[in-house]
Amino acid sequence: MKWVQAEFKGKTVWAAVHSEGNLIVEGGRIPIRYSDKAGTKIYRAGQSNLTRLPGEVLDLPEGVSADTTPAKKRPGASGFGSAGKRTQAQAAAAKQSAEQLIAGFHRDAAVCFTDGACKGNPGPAGSGAVVKLPDGSVLERYASLGVATNNVGELTAIGLALDLLDEARFSSKERVEICTDSKYVFGLLELGWKAKSNQELIAGLRARLRDRRVQLHWVAGHVGIAENERADELANQGVTDSMSL
Repeated sequence: MKWVQAEFKGKTVWAAVHSEGNLIVEGGRIPIRYSDKAGTKIYRAGQSNLTRLPGEVLDLPEGVSADTTPAKKRPGASGFGSAGKRTQAQAAAAKQSAEQLIAGFHRDAAVCFTDGACKGNPGPAGSGAVVKLPDGSVLERYASLGVATNNVGELTAIGLALDLLDEARFSSKERVEICTDSKYVFGLLELGWKAKSNQELIAGLRARLRDRRVQLHWVAGHVGIAENERADELANQGVTDSMSL
């Protein structure tokens, strides 16, 4: 992740940007940090409270999401609740948010939906990915992972999407939007959280993502987004196959 200096409530901070220099905005908020040192906490500031300052785009050492600090962690901070426990209003709001996000993607971008699943954690696991190319074609893939954790399934699904893009010879210069319902994956691969486990898998994905113009987005799962539901079906097919290994 790259950073530029910005002003937030009278203080100078670092704000996260894409490789082309545009601020990273998710749900009206932008990742910020108060220090350029390794391990510093990364917060999410309201877009309206942040003013970008003149200066160059820089690479900074990895930080740690403030949301991973137990005292700061707030379940359901998205306001959408959790899958299987959402109210009707929360589900409707989550679906609307995802639909608005997807509608704003550039028409020349490849749009990917990824999901992981397991029966038990760890347990028989699988990954699924759906890739929609700008020409309208849709590519799908699933993988059975044997016994693994849900997080491994979610991470592996990102790799499946990248595999499909590579095989389709989709140009590394074109935009790629990846939607995941895993805050763990989003934090690690988009916000630069420090990896405490699955480090080899994460390092490999980060290297592959650096070779493309990719942005990851968190979307709520199981709210009726067709491609997301399909990725879930594929991941569960991987679980079924893993159970027979």
